[in-house]
Amino acid sequence: MKSPVRLYDLSQPLYHNCPEWPDNPMTQVTREQRAVKDGFNAETITMNTHTATHIDTPFHFFDDGATVDKMPLEAFAGYAVFMDLRHKKPDSPITVDDLAPFADAIQEDDIVILNTGWGQKRDFTKEYLFQWPYLDKSGAELLLNARVKGVGLDGMSLGGWGSAEKGRPCHEVLLGAGLFIVEALRIPDEVMDGKRRFFSAFPLLLDGCGGSPVRAVLYDWE
Repeated sequence: MKSPVRLYDLSQPLYHNCPEWPDNPMTQVTREQRAVKDGFNAETITMNTHTATHIDTPFHFFDDGATVDKMPLEAFAGYAVFMDLRHKKPDSPITVDDLAPFADAIQEDDIVILNTGWGQKRDFTKEYLFQWPYLDKSGAELLLNARVKGVGLDGMSLGGWGSAEKGRPCHEVLLGAGLFIVEALRIPDEVMDGKRRFFSAFPLLLDGCGGSPVRAVLYDWE
């Protein structure tokens, strides 16, 4: 029987020594048991909670903000609006002027996803690790005023690398208002057709944490 929905995986794979935030220790995936010897295979993973495709919750920047386990599942799912920003230059801010042409497409409680093309660049390169386009304060304020529930980007962080002035403002605006952020997405070209699709990025139920890896999924109802 044919499924009534087509699923698009917008996640980056998590694996041993995968690309991640340059200041973090490298992710370690170790095979602890092997079926040939132990009768089963099992692995141990040592990693930062903000590795590969992941969400940020308010606690990531605010000690009194909501942790992953305190936010309802509904917070991490909704209709997605994709903004095509693949023309942006490396290490450039995504401003209110960049987002304004898309503003009329945003509905309350949407999840806005910014496509810079960086998801396809994932590698151990200077460009991918340090130079992704990032959302500035003015862009974050436009999205907050549009009453979205979350914002996503295909770079490693919604903020930029190298200084608090580039990294903090968008996080403070959005997380400070109780929204969630999803980072390090990989966005297939075929979903950039203007169609509204349902999106989810459900975290692990991590007690007391401000971030979690997610499997980011886009649903195309037929």
